[in-house]
Amino acid sequence: MRTTRRIVCLVGPSGVGKTSYAKRLVDKHCFRSPVVITTRQPRSDDGTHYRYVSESSFMDMIHCGELLEWDRYTSYYYGTSAKSVYDIADSGGCNRVVLDLTPNGCIKVIAAEPSAIVIAILPDDAAWLFDRLKSRNSQSFEEIQVRTNLLEHYLNEVNSLQCEKVYASFSPDSWDSTFQAIERIIFRL
Repeated sequence: MRTTRRIVCLVGPSGVGKTSYAKRLVDKHCFRSPVVITTRQPRSDDGTHYRYVSESSFMDMIHCGELLEWDRYTSYYYGTSAKSVYDIADSGGCNRVVLDLTPNGCIKVIAAEPSAIVIAILPDDAAWLFDRLKSRNSQSFEEIQVRTNLLEHYLNEVNSLQCEKVYASFSPDSWDSTFQAIERIIFRL
């Protein structure tokens, strides 16, 4: 029987597919995703995976040590409750945690949990990310531009992490092979 460490961090630029691959891990391998705490406004495609708080409440959570990781991305803060991660990891049954992170958030998780598996999902061609972000229809053109403009800096941060790297394509024909590469890293297949 194969075993895996209980915390998997998916890191990469916005639009590369981290959230979609995290959902596949949840569906196929009994992973769970903790609720993300954020200062941004809800979007139509958020589902139940977000808890919205004011910036002052978020700062209080940081100062009280309640967040396993946090980062400011574009104009908003995002973070993960340490308690929610450890409640999942210490539970019976589905006790594997998958996190969708920024490089800075990932560094904080690695500092707290050195055994976490870190997988960078990178575009095979950065040009398709802008088109993918536009096709979501959940963000303003200005927000998409900000995310696209951060791409080079973000890729440099991801490349500086000590982690496994998987290259994703925008082609639906490649989604399964990208997911299989992620599975191989997690389970050392």
